[in-house]
Amino acid sequence: MQAFDLGSVVVADIGRLKIHTPDGKPTTWVLDISGPGHPATLALNNDLARERLIEQRDQDQARVNGRKWKAEAADPEEEKQRGAKRWSRRIVGWSAVTMNGEPFAFTAENAAALLLEPRFSWVAPQYWEFIGADAAFIEGSGKA
Repeated sequence: MQAFDLGSVVVADIGRLKIHTPDGKPTTWVLDISGPGHPATLALNNDLARERLIEQRDQDQARVNGRKWKAEAADPEEEKQRGAKRWSRRIVGWSAVTMNGEPFAFTAENAAALLLEPRFSWVAPQYWEFIGADAAFIEGSGKA
């Protein structure tokens, strides 16, 4: 029996998400999404881990000092904004697209708007499904 070659499965730095209209028709718009080993994804993962570690440290310090730890009250709208800004960091570019006849350029703000703006509510689920699919970043899988 021949040994499996780990090098035969390559994880891409960038996955290409082809956007479809709400009724499933393909568009020409393609989002470039950072893969698991891409610096944008690694930075995001580090930021998320840092936030968890800080919260855990605060809880541990409160427990050691005999105090109750109380999480900060979060505003739902602020959390939604923060989450969109955070997760949109994995969008690292996109192909030419317009909105109402005007160019809709790739920027960090526009990427976050994709996840927040109700008018784009049909795009966000495609993004979430894509980043959650390991096969989307495997070269030659046909998914990316």
